[in-house]
Amino acid sequence: MAGSERFFAKRASVAIAADTAVSELIAFALDSLSSLRHPSGLYCYDRIWGASELRGESVRYSFMALLGLQRAQAAGYPVDVDLDALFGVCLDRRSSFTLGDIGLALWADSRGGGNEHRELLAQLQRSAASDSDLDALVGMEIAWLVTGLSLQVGIGADDGGMLARVLRSMKRRVAPSGLFLHDGASKPRSRFPNFATEIYAVLALATAARLDLDGDARTLAEDTANQLLRLQIDDGGWPWLFDARRGTVVERYEVYTVHQDAMAPMALLELSDVTGDARYREAAIAGLAWSRGHNELGVDLLDAEHRFAHRSIRRKSPWNRAAQAANVAGSIVAGRPIRVSGSALEVNRTCRPYHLGWMLEAWAGRELKGSEAANG
Repeated sequence: MAGSERFFAKRASVAIAADTAVSELIAFALDSLSSLRHPSGLYCYDRIWGASELRGESVRYSFMALLGLQRAQAAGYPVDVDLDALFGVCLDRRSSFTLGDIGLALWADSRGGGNEHRELLAQLQRSAASDSDLDALVGMEIAWLVTGLSLQVGIGADDGGMLARVLRSMKRRVAPSGLFLHDGASKPRSRFPNFATEIYAVLALATAARLDLDGDARTLAEDTANQLLRLQIDDGGWPWLFDARRGTVVERYEVYTVHQDAMAPMALLELSDVTGDARYREAAIAGLAWSRGHNELGVDLLDAEHRFAHRSIRRKSPWNRAAQAANVAGSIVAGRPIRVSGSALEVNRTCRPYHLGWMLEAWAGRELKGSEAANG
């Protein structure tokens, strides 16, 4: 076989493997979500490996499960949950909503025609009466607001006034590196955002750009995504903690499974669709194998038999706190993290329902085709 033929054969085999992996993720998420739901209709906070007990209730995670199931149903997958009833159960807990939860509720509501948008927007106006209320939000919460409000404007349920205000707060957080600060208020902590801050920002801005709601959104999304691609680990892993001022990785661990097979794909596939740039899709695909055993411990983190998605690979205690403190201090003083040696790794053996919801949100209706991925 000629060299060029071997190259394309290898690309085709990688594409087929990715296609299979995505199909397995969707089936795994649909099957496993039912094991994490309470009789009340809400999903739990988490479950520990080897235990049948569901710990806590989470309205936030229930919204994320709902969003994933909405996308799966729209893509033609059989969903054994009454999604209107699930939305209603979440809305019954309206008094507990944070601003970020309102963003998730607006996001879910937009897919049902916007029937609840008036009350949700009124609650948002009351809870975010001043810009300081928005600036205090951590990155993921303001990104959920941008996503939810963008989708409401997209269906004509809102005039975009609140969206413009939230976007202004979000843009105030952009660091010179292109990464986003963790929040818009706290001075020491804001410099060190986590992966969630960055990837949810990419998703929110890509959504606003797709709907042509903000002239800066596409460029900002690309700037942040380009930095993330530059910092992606060689094995496809997404590191956890960044120095937004310098555009560097401060601390690699925990490497979260949900980042690999759900959150990064959610944002990067959306941005790839908006821009036509295949690099973002390829980076999302590159992270999939990490969850299935191509990681530091050689552990498959998705256990279909027990319907359990292990949460992460992390440093063992007390190395986890020592490494984080040392690396943050090193970044401030020396401009680079301190490599902490002797810190053994372990699997974080807990499972959270939002991970499964985000798997569906990332991939349902976006299934890879072998030839498409091979030509990517």
